[in-house]
Amino acid sequence: MFYGFTFAIGKESLIANNESDIVRYVSELKELYGKDLSFDDAIKVFTESGEADILRTFLAIVISRFSNSQQVLTAVYGFIFGFFFSRNIWYVIERLNGKLKGMTILLLLVFFLVNPFWNINGFRFNTAVHIFIYGLLPFLYEGKKKGILIAASAVLVHFSFLLPVSLLLIYVVLGNRMNIYFGLFVLSIFISNIDIGEFNSFIEANVPEVFVERSKGYRDEEKVNDFRREDDGKDAISNFDEGGIVQNWYVVYYFGALYNSEMLILVALYFLGRRFILTNKWLLNGYCFTLLIFAIANIMSSLPSGSRFLMLASLSALAVIIFYVQNQEKEKYIYRVLLFTIPFLLLYVIVLLRTGLYSVSVNTIVGNPILSLITDYNLSLNDLIK
Repeated sequence: MFYGFTFAIGKESLIANNESDIVRYVSELKELYGKDLSFDDAIKVFTESGEADILRTFLAIVISRFSNSQQVLTAVYGFIFGFFFSRNIWYVIERLNGKLKGMTILLLLVFFLVNPFWNINGFRFNTAVHIFIYGLLPFLYEGKKKGILIAASAVLVHFSFLLPVSLLLIYVVLGNRMNIYFGLFVLSIFISNIDIGEFNSFIEANVPEVFVERSKGYRDEEKVNDFRREDDGKDAISNFDEGGIVQNWYVVYYFGALYNSEMLILVALYFLGRRFILTNKWLLNGYCFTLLIFAIANIMSSLPSGSRFLMLASLSALAVIIFYVQNQEKEKYIYRVLLFTIPFLLLYVIVLLRTGLYSVSVNTIVGNPILSLITDYNLSLNDLIK
């Protein structure tokens, strides 16, 4: 919450015609502030927002009743995001046996950075990710059925979570089918593009109209084809390049370094860790669902913004890998595979820590909750360094 209150919007986010989501959210708050809104007016605000989800617009309307401050808005974002973010990390930590291994510590750091707290600049999708994981983990590893409902509530934060929620329901019906999921996972690695025409036909025939309308921008055939022509390997998760900065090699490859490392480990687990997984049902649950969601995320990555689902797949995969590495005392083969991935994981860690400078402010580092109420040092550390 303190981070949100001292959140800095970097100069790159303010460049004309390239405004980030957070800039748009703050502008809407200022526009709504001081306006008398009836219930019908509030509904109109929602319908004109261009969004199919509820939470963000609801927060904008409520907060605008008493404040137009970016600090208040992002503090609320930080509180909501931070609750689910911190609970997910502690859920994993609390289920680790014995003294933490060095590899486990590195993997926990990567888990922390897949969707870190500075991702509140993309509040809707990134918060939905942690809400989904918050429900998913207890369901997979403890059998808590209410976790399904919690995961499903992510749809209220970002409409695109109809997909992962549907996958979770499919998993509930099919159960653990390791060989089938693994086959789909391997097949997805070699599928470069999905037929956008057939995909659109399926969406329009099976998805509620409100979601069909709001998802058109993501499914437009011309936009999809342009996206594929420009760069199939673009990272749609990070906002590191949102200001049009020319990407260095490490920015181009850092997410692929994590993504390919996770896929390698998941394949190794199938062949080398199979016995341990099959004898631990709670781990089998996590592994099977991870294969399923990773496979679909691979396929969806050929669509604009589709790569964002790899964030979900990565968090699910890392939970499985961390539990296996820490709780399997006599394992040596998977550990050797992990040693090979260390340079790639470190590349990811370094680049992600660098992205935090875009929204970490001077006040975040040297301020405190009391001082932040009366001072305004919310200058991006990235802008300061430059």
